[in-house]
Amino acid sequence: MGLIHKTAIIEPTAKIGKNCKIGAYSYVGPNVVMGDDNEVGMHVVIEGNTTIGRGNKFFTGAVIGSLPQDLKYAGEKSYLTIGDNNQFREYVDVNVAVGEGAKTIIGSNNLFMVYVHVAHNCVIHDRVILANCATLAGHVTLENNAILGGLAGVHQFVKVGTYSMIGGLSKITMDVMPYCTADGRDEIKICGLNTVGLTRAGFDAQSVSALKKAYKIFFRSKLTKNDAIAKICETIDVSKIKLVSNFVEFAKNSDRGILR
Repeated sequence: MGLIHKTAIIEPTAKIGKNCKIGAYSYVGPNVVMGDDNEVGMHVVIEGNTTIGRGNKFFTGAVIGSLPQDLKYAGEKSYLTIGDNNQFREYVDVNVAVGEGAKTIIGSNNLFMVYVHVAHNCVIHDRVILANCATLAGHVTLENNAILGGLAGVHQFVKVGTYSMIGGLSKITMDVMPYCTADGRDEIKICGLNTVGLTRAGFDAQSVSALKKAYKIFFRSKLTKNDAIAKICETIDVSKIKLVSNFVEFAKNSDRGILR
């Protein structure tokens, strides 16, 4: 089981993988399944029906798998699933889901900085960064490589697209399109494309150029969402450019409305 401090409490039915380290005064609940090579710091609580992959790090005071902060929750059996190589910094809180058999899902290679809150039924994909005190309400989806600044708050059921970047202290109440930046306190606005992130990710110039055309049509033409999508499809061969295809599909599938 690895190195477990003598003051740590691990319930007998918990399943702990190989080479795990569990620090002083931490608690691992009876329904936790933990893979290999995880590191649990001091005063960490991992509870609920929580399944954890391998290579994750949980820092002091993190509370993982806690009950949802939702008055509808009635004790039903729900879950939290965590992938591999995530970092949960000090005092991060992640809730299990609401609804019989439902899951809160966290992928792999994500960073949750100090005091981040992830509420019930959230879905967080891979390589996502949430800076200090960022807060997700229930049923929020963060796609791959999204970044939330410190103290940003995301309303329930909002989706934040891949490679998007949200400024600190922002209040996000509508879906944020992929590859975009957004910022604002009382009134958040789309600021442009995340060109720095796209460049660092190594996307080719032709694809980025096509995405810029799609962005201008969608955000600057003053067309309705559906008319803007139609115009993009008329102007660009969407099927051949994945960046634009993702952009269009996200817009089509938005239920909450898109931040523009």
